Amino acid sequence: MYRLLIVDDEPLEREGLELMINRTLPNQFQFEHAENGRVAIEKSIEFQPHIIFMDIKMPGIQGLEAVSVIRQKLPETKIFIVTAYDYFTYAQEAISLGVKDYILKPAKKDHIMSLLQKMISEIEVDHKKRLQELESIENLSLIRPLTENECTLMLMFNTVQELNVNQMSRILGFEIKFGYVSVIQLPKEVVQNEKEQRRVYECVRHFIKSSKDCLVSPVVDGQLAIFFPLDSKQEDEIQKREAFQDALKTIDYIENQTGYKTMIGIGSIKRGIEGLRNSYNEAVKAHIKCNEFTSVSFYSKDFSLSISNEEKQVLIDSFRKADLEDVLYQFNQIYERFINHDVTHLRTEFISLFNQIVHSLRSSSIEVEKIHIADVEDVNQLKELIEQQITILITKIDREKEIKMNHLMILAREYITHHFIEDLSLDQVANYLKLNPFYFSKLFKKQTGETFSDYLMNIRINKAKELMERRELNLKEISYQVGYNDPNYFSRVFKKCTNESPKEYRKKILMNS
Repeated sequence: MYRLLIVDDEPLEREGLELMINRTLPNQFQFEHAENGRVAIEKSIEFQPHIIFMDIKMPGIQGLEAVSVIRQKLPETKIFIVTAYDYFTYAQEAISLGVKDYILKPAKKDHIMSLLQKMISEIEVDHKKRLQELESIENLSLIRPLTENECTLMLMFNTVQELNVNQMSRILGFEIKFGYVSVIQLPKEVVQNEKEQRRVYECVRHFIKSSKDCLVSPVVDGQLAIFFPLDSKQEDEIQKREAFQDALKTIDYIENQTGYKTMIGIGSIKRGIEGLRNSYNEAVKAHIKCNEFTSVSFYSKDFSLSISNEEKQVLIDSFRKADLEDVLYQFNQIYERFINHDVTHLRTEFISLFNQIVHSLRSSSIEVEKIHIADVEDVNQLKELIEQQITILITKIDREKEIKMNHLMILAREYITHHFIEDLSLDQVANYLKLNPFYFSKLFKKQTGETFSDYLMNIRINKAKELMERRELNLKEISYQVGYNDPNYFSRVFKKCTNESPKEYRKKILMNS
């Protein structure tokens, strides 16, 4: 039911208008009356009408004055002016106030009904539009956390997605000029309990988001990263002081709300996306200096291990090829440079490195588990442990690749079986499998022991042999039904495969049947 406010200083005018509308459009409107502009304003706020019929000439506050006030309070309400005077005297002012139309006294029934029907349609359209807007806002509120998760993981591990980090950060309204990263380390008892991990995560997210514009990552290996944007680079000491105070407040809040003690490592201020990624790596390294006496630690270059992006990429490529010998060689080349470092620092560095490798493999659709590196006290022990984990990971990658390749070959064979009658090409099958044609050609030969063209030829010739047992088909028809549009070419291919012409082969088959 729509709410309609009738404003007129004459009771008979108000009642007559209500009676007219109710008779023509029964049970569609809930009515309210106002005898002057002041009452109209009060009742508009209380009644929240969809439509207002406003008389212009009334004692006290005039109609257009009341319209001006109501329009500020209720911008969506449809307002009509009602007048016994020349409308054009008021037209310019009425239009500027957003009045929909005017009704000239005495009001004509057809005109009133036409306006109301039009307004009902507009109100319905407006209502649907608001519902769609609310639905869009609700959908965005559901999608935003997922987008934020993806964006933070891309910053942490340099994973590749259809959208890049800049595009995702723009969707989130997160402009990265400068920034720094904090890494919160959750205690082991929280990491081992999914329910408690969720509780602490929600606590951290709520506290950080309520006071800072930032991105919060999901929990990865017992850590969550907070990405803080800055409009400009501040002085190091000022920034350190602010970051330190914020970190202490966060730690205190988490402990007060959950009872758990956490530690925070903080990276330095960097410029842009790549800088923020470096700040994250610094924060990961910084948190290992935390202990029961030092709950907040800043990154310091004195324990930084320099593994270049080129070295990381070479390792990732070797993992993708499942080349155990090459991976172990690359790992040992890196490890030898840092063998004199503290074992705890080494372990943290290699955990970070292998996390990046695993995420990179997953982004290439190679589903593997993370490498777990236990606490050890000796660097040689650490090396042996990592090599064992590398061997396990390579074995899993090799098995995953084999399963995937077998599946692709099943799909390729099925596709060829269903399409061999067509002018089928290697490129067409590769495109169907979404593979590079050159790679597919090598893979097909490796998996089947035949080239694509030989495999296709054998499929066609074997099918031709089956059809030759049917007396009603001539050789030309058989040629067409196995994908050869030139019967002469079919004869040459057939003889090449069987050392007999189609005619000779068929004669022998029919004689023996």
